[in-house]
This record gives sequence, structure tokens and C-alpha cells, in this order.
Amino acid sequence: MKYLVSPTDSELAQALGKDAIISSLPEEKGADVLVYSKQGLMGIQRKALPHDFISSITDGRMSRLTSLLAKHCPFRLLICEGRFRYFPDGHLALGGKRTSRFTRAQVRGMLLDIKFVKGVDYDFTENLEDTARYIKTLAEFMNREKHLGLFVRPSAKGTWQTPTARDIDLWLLQSFPGIGPTTAENIIQACKGRVPLIWSCSYRTLLSARGLGRKRAGELWKQLGGELEQVEPIQVVQAEEETLSKLEAMKRKLADA
Repeated sequence: MKYLVSPTDSELAQALGKDAIISSLPEEKGADVLVYSKQGLMGIQRKALPHDFISSITDGRMSRLTSLLAKHCPFRLLICEGRFRYFPDGHLALGGKRTSRFTRAQVRGMLLDIKFVKGVDYDFTENLEDTARYIKTLAEFMNREKHLGLFVRPSAKGTWQTPTARDIDLWLLQSFPGIGPTTAENIIQACKGRVPLIWSCSYRTLLSARGLGRKRAGELWKQLGGELEQVEPIQVVQAEEETLSKLEAMKRKLADA
């Protein structure tokens, strides 16, 4: 993964290492760093807190740069490097005893404007090295084909330890909107102890699902009332497919002859 880094951010380029390439292209798009990923172009603007952030607000740079980011980059992020510190009266601390005219509420308002008005999200890092790590992690994330982490459902849990078939039935029904444990139990009782769902495919089709395996396919099939003894073993299915392939090959040879 390569990172295009603005010439004004040479320290960041050094922290990113050999994959960093100094280029003027990021500045044209309102970024300090550009990442070309499988998901699209990611533009990253970096501001050290509090001085660089506040000065870019007051001199108009933040407005111009975030507008460019929103225009040119489908994915954009403002990295705020460091932390805002405030005096007891709510005013922003600039280091030592120096006080900014901006308050906590005003700084929050600036960040909200950047996020919701300009359409540029933001996040915080601790220092330059942490920013480099963040960018590398972000680049890896953007380069993945799939993102399924938040879609992984927790496994069924038993009353004590290993979930029983009944526990799994209750867990399955609760995946439907508005169905809690009590309603799920009532449904199973009304349906004579069975989940009122059936497979809409054959066991052979279920077995063909990549990464499933025969054992898990069998467990799933039985969970919804399928009868495994009526289904041909996978070895037989494979043998039939091999036989059909051989017959097709023989037909082609005969036709050529």
C-alpha cells in the first residue's frame, strides 16, 4: 500500500516509512495524505491540536480544505493530532497559562460543522507516530474486499453451558423483529415444539455452500426439521457428478469420431 503525502508533511512521510511518496497531488484535493484503495480514494487532512487546528479555522484554511476534500474524495477524514485542553472556565488552553478566546462549546461546534456541514468525519490520535499507525490501519481497512465484523451475530447461549436444540430454536426465532424470548417460546409451544421454518433448498444444495462442511450442514438441516436419512451422502453426489462428467467426455469423443 502506497501513501501520497504532501511536501509540507515530510515528518509524517518519514513516520509512514518506505511506502510514503511525496507528491503535490494531495494538496490539490485538500488533503495531507491520499490513499488509493479498493473502495475508492481516501483523503486525509491532519491538524495538530490545538494550534494548527485553531489557526486553520481563523484564517479560513479549514473551510477551503474540507470543501476540496468533499469535492474530490469519496472518503475523507480529518485527523486531530493531540487533545483539546480547557481551563475551568471552559476556555481552550493554548499551552502554559495562555488562553484562547474559544470555549469548549465553540470548539465542539467547529467539529460538528466539519462533520455534518462539510461532510468530513474526524478522529483523534495521540501524536505523530500514532497518526502514522492510524493511517496504515485505515488503509488496510479500506483495502479489504468485505467488512463483516459488525454483522457477526453472537452465538446461541444455553441456560447453563452448551446450548440445547431448544435454546437454538429460541435464539433463531429472536432474530426476527419484535420477537423476544417469551414470544419465541410461545411460538414453539404452539407449533408442537418445532421451529415453524423449513429449508427452501435441497440438502445437496446446502452442502454445496462454500466453507460449510458436511457436519455443520447436517446440524443446520436437522435444526429445521430436515430428514438426513432421506438425503444422499455427499460422497454419492460427488460420484454421480464424476460419472456424468465421464459420460459427457465419452459423448464428445464419439461425436468427434
